[in-house]
Amino acid sequence: MASVVLTQPAPRVEGIAERLRALGHRPLALPLSRIVERHDDAVRAAMSDLSRYDWIVLVSPAAVAAAARLPGVRWPAAGGVAVIGPGSAQAIVEHGLPVDPARVLRPPGPHYDAEALIAMAPLRAPRGLSVLVLRGEGGSEDWIARLRAGGADVRTCELYCRQPVEPPAEALEALAVLLGGTPVPVFVLTQVEAVGRLDALLARCGLSAAARRVPALAIHPRIEAALQRAGWTDVRLIEPGETALASALESPRSIEQQP
Repeated sequence: MASVVLTQPAPRVEGIAERLRALGHRPLALPLSRIVERHDDAVRAAMSDLSRYDWIVLVSPAAVAAAARLPGVRWPAAGGVAVIGPGSAQAIVEHGLPVDPARVLRPPGPHYDAEALIAMAPLRAPRGLSVLVLRGEGGSEDWIARLRAGGADVRTCELYCRQPVEPPAEALEALAVLLGGTPVPVFVLTQVEAVGRLDALLARCGLSAAARRVPALAIHPRIEAALQRAGWTDVRLIEPGETALASALESPRSIEQQP
């Protein structure tokens, strides 16, 4: 079983850590941000009548969780629901969102991002479609601009924001112990912006050199590239979602330190 450093946002990271612990792994929650959900008038207005949209796109597990917790939202039996990847599809089941998982559109892989989603029918020819994008603040605009250029009427609704946080002192102490012992830990990165925050944190703690020698798992090529630019020497690309993470941690290739 693996020692694994999880950098996903709080509070989601704690649930992931608990489930990995139940599988026999040794997770350390090291959140670098916190999800803060919104429940303001703009959100309520966007979600008041979901039946008006042909497609509802949930861009992340955090968007799924926030949508599921909104009171009084009626999810239509018809109409399209789309997600970016398997992590969000899993979150639909996990949070009890009243959507049939069998009718959720998602990219087939191996890459999971918005560009892969809008390359699929019917979103690759979106003229006349009404689309609601449920996301966090500061999300990418390029793919949304492409949908609009293709003739879609796209509305966005920011259900949450990410606020930077400083991991607790006990987590940093535990990280130093892990990096100084055996077996070496595995870092998990699920956001590009988390790479910079982690890099700065490690530098402040004097742990940069030790950390960059151990494996890091990234769920997207952009995260993989950011880690490599930051000086990490052993970066492995995995699919998003807890199932893929658990499988990667059980693979010797993922947890052995490379020469």
